[in-house]
Amino acid sequence: MGANHSQTSSPLSAVDATSNDDIKKENLRSNTNIEATATSSQSNDEKNIGNKKTSKIKSAPKNESGYAKAERICRKKKRVYDACYTAALSSKEEDCEELFDTYRSCFLRVLTKDMEKRGVKVNSGSMLGEYQDEVS
Repeated sequence: MGANHSQTSSPLSAVDATSNDDIKKENLRSNTNIEATATSSQSNDEKNIGNKKTSKIKSAPKNESGYAKAERICRKKKRVYDACYTAALSSKEEDCEELFDTYRSCFLRVLTKDMEKRGVKVNSGSMLGEYQDEVS
């Protein structure tokens, strides 16, 4: 009886293997169709983006305070410094002092100009006063 069982399982195993191969091929075809559909929809989205009117660059808000203006103008320098500082924390090899000085001077320059524009006197003992002494 064991011999009969092995004979009957062999043809079934061959059928199962064939059907498994067919299933795998069908899954591969359906995955390819899904990828092709996704790619075509992405390219349609890209075409639609190109057809839209380009938006104008946002101008500075009216009545922007000195601090907010300094943040807006110097944000790229801050991002570069923050990235360097984060890398320095993990590797201990980065020297970000120069990037910090660049960001600091940008920020203080914008604040100083804004205060002069508004007619506010800077105290010589303050950080802005020290910055003005450095620059002068």
